[in-house]
Amino acid sequence: MKEKKLIAKHVMVLFAIIMTALGIPSITKADATDYQTTIATDRAAGQVKYSISGIDPEQTKTLTLQVTDPATKAAVLEQPVSLTAENCMEGTYTGTFSLSDLNYAYGSYTVSVVIDENTIPVGSTDLSIHKDKISLTIQGTKSASSRTMTLVSKEAAGEVLVPGEGNQVSIMAWPKSASETTAKLVGAKTNLNKNNGLVWTANISKAGTAYGTWYARLVLTNTNNTSVNIKLAEASYSITPTISSFVVSKTKSLEKKKSFSLYIYSLKNVYGVRSLSFRVYNSKGKKVATIAGKRKNTSGSQFSASVTMKKLKYKLDKYTIKAVLTDNNGKTKTISKSVSADQRAKSGTLSVTKKQKKASCVYKLSNAYLPGNIKKVNFVLYKVKGKSKKKQGTYTVKSTAGKKKITTTVNNNKTGSYLVRAYGYTAWNKRVLLNEVNYRLRKKDMGKNGWYYEKYNGKKYKLYYVNNVVQTDVTKLLKLKKSSSSNTNNFYIEVNRAACTVTIFMKNKDTGKYDLPVKTCTVSVGRDVSTVAGTGGLTLHSSYTPLGTYSICTNGQSVKYTLKPMVEPDGSTVYARWATHIVGNVYFHAIAVGSQSHYALSSSTYNRLGSPASAGCIRMTVADAKWIYDYASTGSTVKIIKGKASKPGPMGKNAVIKTKGVSYDPTDPAVPTSRKKADYKAKRISGYMTKNGTRVGY
Repeated sequence: MKEKKLIAKHVMVLFAIIMTALGIPSITKADATDYQTTIATDRAAGQVKYSISGIDPEQTKTLTLQVTDPATKAAVLEQPVSLTAENCMEGTYTGTFSLSDLNYAYGSYTVSVVIDENTIPVGSTDLSIHKDKISLTIQGTKSASSRTMTLVSKEAAGEVLVPGEGNQVSIMAWPKSASETTAKLVGAKTNLNKNNGLVWTANISKAGTAYGTWYARLVLTNTNNTSVNIKLAEASYSITPTISSFVVSKTKSLEKKKSFSLYIYSLKNVYGVRSLSFRVYNSKGKKVATIAGKRKNTSGSQFSASVTMKKLKYKLDKYTIKAVLTDNNGKTKTISKSVSADQRAKSGTLSVTKKQKKASCVYKLSNAYLPGNIKKVNFVLYKVKGKSKKKQGTYTVKSTAGKKKITTTVNNNKTGSYLVRAYGYTAWNKRVLLNEVNYRLRKKDMGKNGWYYEKYNGKKYKLYYVNNVVQTDVTKLLKLKKSSSSNTNNFYIEVNRAACTVTIFMKNKDTGKYDLPVKTCTVSVGRDVSTVAGTGGLTLHSSYTPLGTYSICTNGQSVKYTLKPMVEPDGSTVYARWATHIVGNVYFHAIAVGSQSHYALSSSTYNRLGSPASAGCIRMTVADAKWIYDYASTGSTVKIIKGKASKPGPMGKNAVIKTKGVSYDPTDPAVPTSRKKADYKAKRISGYMTKNGTRVGY
C-alpha cells in the first residue's frame, strides 16, 4: 500500500513539472497522510474533543465528522462543518461532539473526518457504560421488609462508570412468579456521580404480596433524554417467613394430660402475622388435625399449641406438624421447617437375668414408652415346646408411669424353653405388646451347690454354695488345721473399715492367688475416721483403726492372749478374750467386758457389731475372735483398707445376732447351749452357736 501511494505521489509531481513546462498552472490535492489529528474524551461531561491540522483553507472549504460503530460499521453521527478563517486558523480545525449529539447512544466509537474524497482517521472514543464494573447486592433476612440494596462499583479511582451528565439510577423489583412488566420501584431515582457507589434502604413490602424469589434490577435513566432506560445489573432476593426454632415439648405434666406441646419462636414475616395454625399429618401424609396457635407475647413472634391424643383419636403414630401463618394481606404461607412428634409405642429393651443364687429370673423392661405414660405392665410367661406354648402365669407391675426401668422377679420352676412377653397399658387402657424374649433354663439355673468361680468388685473368687447360699465359713469343708508349731496357716486377712467386715483368704492351689475366701466376720472398728497420730501413737486418746498393710503380730513375735487386760480411754481396765496382735495397740479380739466373767457383756454394746464402735481395735464375736486366735499363724498378712460399705467382700456381710436383756455373747462356747436355746426360744437372742460350732437362727 505504501509503495502504491509513493508511486502515485511521484506521478503527481511529474505531472506538475510537465504542466509547469507547458506554462499551465498545477492544482495538487492533499491526501490523508498530509493531515495530523488528535482526540480527547471527557467521560464525566460525555464530550469528545478532536482536531485536524494540515488543512489548506484555499482548497478545503468543508469537512464532515463521522462517528462509527466499529462492530456494525454503521455511522451513528455525520456532522458537516464549514471551515472559516475563524475556526480554521493556520490550517487547524478543532471541534467537539457529545452524547447529546449521539442521542445518548452509550458506546465505544471510531471517529474520522472526511475532506474531499479523503477519510482521515481521528481515533476512538469510549462513551460506553462500564457494566462489567457494576453489580447490585441485596442484604437482609428473608423475613425482613427492609433490605439494603447497594450499587457496587469496581471502577478505578478517578474513572467514570457512566459517561455524561443527568444520569440517574433506580431499582425495580418483581416476583419470579410474575412478569417483569409488573415491576415496581423499590429504590428511588438517585443521581449517579462519576463512579460513586449508592445505597438504598428499600421497603420491599411495597412491591407486592408474593412469597418466594424476587428479582431486582438496577436501571439507568437520564434527565436529558427520557428515552434512556438501561439495565445496569440484576440480583435476586427471597421473601419467606423465618423462625429461630420449632419444637415439640413433652413433659411429665403433659404426659399426665396425654398431650404434647408445640412452640414456634421468633416468627418474623415481611407481610406481618395475623394468625398461625398447626396442621398435623399422620405417617401416610393425611392431615388429621388443625390446631390454632396461641400468641405467647405481644409482638406475636411466639406461638404455642397443645395437641391431645384425644384430638388424634388415640392413634399411635409418628406425626409431622407444619406451621401455617396467615399474613396481614390474608395470604397463607407454610413455614419451611416442620417437626415430628413420635407418638408411637417404643418397645424398649426386655431382658431376662437369671439369678442362680435365688433360682429365679428378673424380667426388666427398660426405656419402653407409651404416649401418656405406661399405666401398668403385664409380664406373661409361656413354656415353649416346639411350636406350641403354654401360659405359665401373668405378673403385673403397677404404678409404672414415667419409669425407665420396670422389673419383676419370677421363681424358676422347671428346666426348659420359655417365652416372656411384656404388655403395656396406655392411660386410656389399651393393651400394647411392647417386647418379647425367649430364654432357656438349665439345671444350673435351678440353684447353686458346690464350688463356683465368681467375679466380685473386678476380681474372681472361688466360693462355695449350698442351696443357692454362699457359705461364709468353709473351715470344715477345707479341713483346715489350727495353727501350731507343726502347722502354719499363711492367710491374707482384709479388714474393710467402711463395711465393718473382716474376710480371711487362703491361697488357691489352682490359681496360686489368695482368691479363696475361708471366712467372713462382721466386726466393729474404731469410732474415729482420722487421727493425728501414727500407728505407734494409738494410745488412750485414740479411737482410730489405722489403714495399711501389717501382719499377725507385726513385730514378728507371737502375741496372742486368751484374755488380755486393756486400758480404756477413760482409764478403766477391760478384758478382751482371744486377742491377736496386729500393730501398735490394735488387736483382733472379742468385745471387751468390765470383768473376767463370761456374763459381763451388755446387749447394747454387743448389738453395735457391724458399725464403728471400738477404741481402735477390731471387735469381733467370741467365735470369730477365737477363730483368728486358733487358725491365723504369725506372719499372716493383715491389710486394713478404707473400703466401701456397699462392697463388704466376696462372701458378703454376715447378719449380726441381736440380743435383748442377756449378758453374754451368743457365740461364746463357754456359755451352755441349753441356756442359749432357752433364750432363743424366748426371743431374747435372734440366734446362737452351739458348742460344736453349729449356727442356729443366723
